[in-house]
Amino acid sequence: MNKDSVVRDERYYAVENASFRIGYNILAYGLLVLIVIRSLLYDQTNWDLFALIIISGFASTIYQLKHKTIAFSWKWVVLFFGVMLFSAALVFVIIFLKK
Repeated sequence: MNKDSVVRDERYYAVENASFRIGYNILAYGLLVLIVIRSLLYDQTNWDLFALIIISGFASTIYQLKHKTIAFSWKWVVLFFGVMLFSAALVFVIIFLKK
């Protein structure tokens, strides 16, 4: 076994993070395809898969906020997500009251 240490510089971390990004995108879009298939072909609810996508996005955002490496103004993202949640809750209430 070779006991030479691996030199980890900025390029190493950039390539590693890029690979994580590719893996996350494949996972997220794969889940979205499964959501479409489950809803159209099998008439099943998909909130469990949506929750996986949303929780994983929250986890990475919170980690970046904690380490102060986020590249954009997170206040706009929180505002946009709040409006989205309010809209989704409003639609849910309207559908629930329609029944």
